[in-house]
Amino acid sequence: MENKDILKNLGLDEHESNIYLALLRLGGSRASVVAKSVGLKRTTVYPILKTLASRSFVKVYFRKNTRFYYAQKPARVAAIFEKKLESFESIIPNLETIEKRQASLFGLRFIETMDELKEFYTGVLVECKNKDYLIIGSAPAWEGLDPKFFVKYRKDRAKNKIKTKLILSSESKDVNPEEKELLREYKYLPAKHKFKSTVDIFDDKILIVSPELSSLAVVIAVPAMVDVFKSVFYMLWDTVGLVKK
Repeated sequence: MENKDILKNLGLDEHESNIYLALLRLGGSRASVVAKSVGLKRTTVYPILKTLASRSFVKVYFRKNTRFYYAQKPARVAAIFEKKLESFESIIPNLETIEKRQASLFGLRFIETMDELKEFYTGVLVECKNKDYLIIGSAPAWEGLDPKFFVKYRKDRAKNKIKTKLILSSESKDVNPEEKELLREYKYLPAKHKFKSTVDIFDDKILIVSPELSSLAVVIAVPAMVDVFKSVFYMLWDTVGLVKK
C-alpha cells in the first residue's frame, strides 16, 4: 500500500495527504512554498494547513511574523492515534450499554450488501472470541455468497477459539468441512427439510441471512426472540440424529 493510501485510511483526503507528504519532503516551509509544491493556490492551502494542524498532523511556528508549517513526525502521529484509540477503548463498556439500550428499543438492523455482511462477520471474530454460538442453516447457500471469504472465516473463527454448534440442511453434507480443528459440532436434518436461509444465534442477537429477504440479511436484537431461537435450536439438537465433531 502506498504512503498516500495509508494516510487516507487515517482520514486524510487527497489534498491533505499531498500537503502532509510535501511538508515531510520540504522539512517545513511557508504556505506559499507548500502551495507551489503541491500545485494548489495559496488561498486553498491555508485552510487545509489549519485543518491538519487541528488534527495534529502539522505544527505551526512563527518567525518574524511569518507562519512556518512543519509536518508532525510520523512516530508522533502514530502515538497520538494510539492515545486516541486508548481513550476510545476506555469508554467501550459505556458505549455498548448505550448500544444494547437502543437495540432493545428498535431491535432490527437490515444488512443490504455483502460488504456489510462481511463487516458483521468480521466483528463476530472479536465479539465472540473464546465464546460459542449456534447455527441453523444451509452450508451451500451461506458459503455460496462468497466462498473465499466464508471458507477463510471458518478458519479465523477457530483461531479465535470460537466454538459452534450447527444444525444443517441435508444437502450441506456436500460442502460441509469435517476438520476437527474448526471447533464445530454439527447434525444434519432429514432430506425432506429444505431451505436456503441461515440463522446465527448469539448471546444478544440473531442474524438471519436469506436470499428470500428483501435485504441480504437482518439482525434481530430482541432478548425474547433470542431466547425463543435458542430454545428451538436445542429442541432440534436433541431430536436430530448423531452429533458430528
